[in-house]
Amino acid sequence: MKIENFKNEKIKIEKDLKEMKRKSDLISWIRVALFILMVVFLAYGYFNKNNKFYLLVLLSAVAFLILVKYHSNIEAKIKYKKSKTEVYKKYIKRLNGTWYDFKDKGSEFLDENMPHLKDLDIFGEGSLYQYICSANTIYGRQSLVKHLKQTDYNLEDITKYQEAVKELSSMQEFANEIETLSYLIKENKKKNINKEIKKFIEVCEDKTQNQSRINKILMIILPAIFIALAVLSLIGINHIYVNILKLVLVLNLVLAFVNMPKSTAILSPVGDFYKNIKVYYDIFKEIENTDFKSNYLKELKEKLNTDGGSINAIKGLKKIGSYIDLRQNFLGNIILNGVFLWDFNCIDMFDKWKKSYGKNMRSYLEAVGEFEALISLASITYIRDDYTFANINECKDERPNIDFKNLKHPLIKIGDAVGNSIDLKGQTCVITGSNMSGKTTFLRSIGINLVLTYAGGPALASYFDTSIMKILTSIRVEDNVNKGISTFYAELLRIKDMTEYNKKKRPMICLIDEIFKGTNSADRIICATESIKKLSQPWSITLVSTHDFELCNLEDDKIINAVNYHFAEYYENDEIKFDYKIREGRCVTTNAKVLLKMVGIVDEIK
Repeated sequence: MKIENFKNEKIKIEKDLKEMKRKSDLISWIRVALFILMVVFLAYGYFNKNNKFYLLVLLSAVAFLILVKYHSNIEAKIKYKKSKTEVYKKYIKRLNGTWYDFKDKGSEFLDENMPHLKDLDIFGEGSLYQYICSANTIYGRQSLVKHLKQTDYNLEDITKYQEAVKELSSMQEFANEIETLSYLIKENKKKNINKEIKKFIEVCEDKTQNQSRINKILMIILPAIFIALAVLSLIGINHIYVNILKLVLVLNLVLAFVNMPKSTAILSPVGDFYKNIKVYYDIFKEIENTDFKSNYLKELKEKLNTDGGSINAIKGLKKIGSYIDLRQNFLGNIILNGVFLWDFNCIDMFDKWKKSYGKNMRSYLEAVGEFEALISLASITYIRDDYTFANINECKDERPNIDFKNLKHPLIKIGDAVGNSIDLKGQTCVITGSNMSGKTTFLRSIGINLVLTYAGGPALASYFDTSIMKILTSIRVEDNVNKGISTFYAELLRIKDMTEYNKKKRPMICLIDEIFKGTNSADRIICATESIKKLSQPWSITLVSTHDFELCNLEDDKIINAVNYHFAEYYENDEIKFDYKIREGRCVTTNAKVLLKMVGIVDEIK
């Protein structure tokens, strides 16, 4: 079982982590001991006038620095292993149905102008986005949202994305590595990470040179004068050099202080990005070292090689970032700017880097983000076997079709999901059935799998063939007290949107749950009948669930092409049971009275 594989991998990593932490703790204690030893050697040498102990201090200091570097490497590996553990934890939770606690729910991406996003649980609590998202960077999340929210579908693009996701479905090790590395970026982020990235891209794409010609001259001449005077002062040629030296030091500090606001505005975004440079380097390297077959993945990889390539860009940025990082320390800032006009030099280096790579940095990060989005769409394939990649057609001059076998809802726990089949071509389908029998879930299953398919992802079915259609829904309809909109009127507005789009004579699919449930039965049947007739056009597939058996008579209407399907219940040991399987024809049973008795509202129904 896949869940056992993930659990075994997680156990292996946790075992490695335990050993690494033990080693890290040991080195920490050795570092403390070395530091104490240095202090002892220094004190003993000083008080006993023994210069040999100064050599021991030097050797201890070298050993201490080596241990610091070694300890830093171990801590980096621990962070990487922890990140890998989190990736496996997410897959295990998807498999056992406990993924609802994933923090990134995408609720902010819901749009009241796109009601199908809420109706079909694309974003928000318990949503498709929450379930599949393995993107951890801002560009990765944006890219996944773009795929899931797109409505202007294009067969060429869908096919391109689908081929990429299909290839990634067989590259789980690569996908896990990208997610692991991007998770490190997520862990490194601050609360205002979006603002930080935005500022960084802005300074990268700013074509103006930040360093003036005068500053370029000063940053060469003044440090050179300072160093020359310092050497002359040390060898004692003339005491006057010391006073000039102080003057140059003050001048450097004044220049640095006057330019500090501008320097900070330019360098701070680069410094903020610096903490993630190593991770991005590893991501770029992982992509560069991987061979792809699909054209789109090759295209994304090629984006990372534009104008000298992302790896060279990140190497140069890493060097600049390390210099900028030194100025973060207050004392270091004073010394470096006082001697070298450090900020001027950092800005000059960044200007040169920006000229070569700045305009491409956004493209590099977006390419990584697109990889994250495609991996998210492929994530279902890493935990399930009951999926397929759909056959898709544009349906230019023919009736739109949707034909699937064993279609399941991806958000229902794997062992509990029931597959259903249907084949419609420019038809209206009236679905009847008892309460809780599966009507609403069936409609949502169709909608959410279409969203997945049009995004390039897999469909949860053994077979799926569909036209490209506009998805319109009326499922989770709510009133709006502030706007004075009742549930019934809100549903009218949804149906109106469908009829308005119908006028365009473009392929569309309408998913309507319990049509006009917000009004009385007499009006409901009249309104529903007229609305369904209006929507029943050759370019439209309309699926309507209802408790009104009268709507089943639409099957006899010669003008519209309507069919009846239903869900049923059965009884076992005085308990109501459902198999959630759709069947042809109209429903002939109801269960409201039985449920009324079962929950204890009444004892007996006459």
